[in-house]
Amino acid sequence: MRPTLPLETWDCHTHIYGPWDQFPLAPDAAYHPAAAPFAALRGSHAALGVTHGVLVQAACYGADHGALLAALAGSGGHYRGVALADVGISEAELARLHAGGVRGVRFNFLGHLPGERDPRRLRELAERIAPMGWHILLHGQPRELAPVLDAFDGLALPLVIDHMARLSPAMAADSASLALLERHLAQPNGWIKLSGVDRMMGGASDAWGGALPLLRQLIGWAPQRCIWGSDWPHPNIAGAAPEDAALLDFILDACGDQATAQAVLSDNPKRLYA
Repeated sequence: MRPTLPLETWDCHTHIYGPWDQFPLAPDAAYHPAAAPFAALRGSHAALGVTHGVLVQAACYGADHGALLAALAGSGGHYRGVALADVGISEAELARLHAGGVRGVRFNFLGHLPGERDPRRLRELAERIAPMGWHILLHGQPRELAPVLDAFDGLALPLVIDHMARLSPAMAADSASLALLERHLAQPNGWIKLSGVDRMMGGASDAWGGALPLLRQLIGWAPQRCIWGSDWPHPNIAGAAPEDAALLDFILDACGDQATAQAVLSDNPKRLYA
């Protein structure tokens, strides 16, 4: 029987933009998206039956977390945040972000996004946030993540690979890429976010079926350390944005049974974002 949504369902990857009169972008922002305020996200989640969410700081806002913190404050505790933080961030700012509901930091390794790339310097920041119970979100492809995971060996905090390591279909068939993910997920602090199938496979939802074996393999390697995100409102995507209902249906199909859906969509994120 196809699983149904858990009563408490989490969408662990969303972004918000605006409203511009309250939270404008800097002229030199990394990109300039259409407005997508928190109210619109909450409406989308309500329609889907999603009860909890995670706001990932958008690169276009840089270190200005005003929109994110305002949304978290108004969420009644139902949403958490993931920050973008420079290695020189102060202890006072980290404490402010934690009090506001932030529970992780994202490190970007894709060329079109800004951010520190030196694994040694990033490890220093990771060591600072570990006592806070936060996690690191690693956004890159396998060739970029391999040296980072090596440099982060032994860190006592969860390491979450974002968007399934931005695999392409060719990478998904590559034994070296899969071996890296398998090694990562064999570690007790190795997590992965099962998001981005639309970017991986392209096209409408009827093109995504080819990715099901991969997702089921990833889930099988670490069913208690997989989470899901929609990537609403789907920034920087070519063509039409995917339907969020279709993305949610797809992850339920990938989970395959109710116990796995409960873990991926509810229990695992609840534990990670406590």
